[in-house]
Amino acid sequence: MSKENPRFPIVFIDADETLLDFSKSEKTALKQTLESNGYLWSEDINAVYMRENLKIWKQYEQNQITRQQLQTARFKNFFAAVHFGENADFCKINCEYVENLSHCGFLLECAYELCQQLSKYVKIFITTNGLKKAQHGRFEKSGLNKFIVKKYISEEMNCQKPNAEYFEYIFNEQHITDKGQVIVLGDSLTSDMQGGRNAGITTCLFDPQDITGDNPLCDYRITRLSQFFDIVL
Repeated sequence: MSKENPRFPIVFIDADETLLDFSKSEKTALKQTLESNGYLWSEDINAVYMRENLKIWKQYEQNQITRQQLQTARFKNFFAAVHFGENADFCKINCEYVENLSHCGFLLECAYELCQQLSKYVKIFITTNGLKKAQHGRFEKSGLNKFIVKKYISEEMNCQKPNAEYFEYIFNEQHITDKGQVIVLGDSLTSDMQGGRNAGITTCLFDPQDITGDNPLCDYRITRLSQFFDIVL
């Protein structure tokens, strides 16, 4: 194949921890939110939030809770875990957190260059389960929008990864009939790789810590974003 005739002319790319530095964004937004409401923030407290938030998102991916439940439950569970009390307005705190998060467009290394170069030869679509307010704001801040055909945010679609329905929505809207032309890049086995497998498309895991090893859900695995060029082109 060549740049003029890429192996995968249609590329789905996950947002958080694939292009966007979610860990840095999360830390920044949480610190701002807690301190503005009179609560202590520390690295240890941040680690507890990350743990509780991840648990809740896994439940959401498995259709065990709704998106609305996710947004309040994560802070309720977090506050209980760090003994901040049970009487806070968790809806208000979540809204403030999402607002702060929407201003955090931090990118992972090589993310800008990847999208800039790939967009010359392929169509890039963002596939994310993130919250629409946060994702639209962060991509605007990141400078990546000009390289992207469209962002597919699950909150706007009433379905989420890893459900095949999520990807079928994109196929139908973009009139994609040959799934062999599509590859999905993401950092999550349970969301991106399982979703790609459910949808019948090629999968590529971004594994920067090089800890996953061989996995039947992954057709490809990379440890640096720059390695994705050779797979796609």
